[in-house]
Amino acid sequence: MPKRLTDYLEMIGQEIHDTSYLDAENTIRVITKDEQLAREIWKRALGHEENIVNADKTVTHRTFSPDPKAQEFIFERREGKFVTPQEERSISLLEKISNIVKSQVNESAERIVNDDNGNTP
Repeated sequence: MPKRLTDYLEMIGQEIHDTSYLDAENTIRVITKDEQLAREIWKRALGHEENIVNADKTVTHRTFSPDPKAQEFIFERREGKFVTPQEERSISLLEKISNIVKSQVNESAERIVNDDNGNTP
């Protein structure tokens, strides 16, 4: 039986990541790809700053605000909830028609309230 994608992801997650990590005791240690991914999620959840070296060798300092989705992800995982990515919900045909009708009604109401000269009665 062929391996499932999840099996490969778990296997690859246990591989050593390219960079090392300096822990709280100032010890350099290697980390797995799983750990690096978890660290990236925490970094996004808390917000971070980084210096970006541009093509012309200038350095740009960027500040990234905390990401509420990453915070929610961490909170739900720590609470033991199964987290799945939320996909963008596509708008149904009925909702599209409803939005068009609402827009037309609002435009008509504005025309009734304001005469052609832009005056409000």
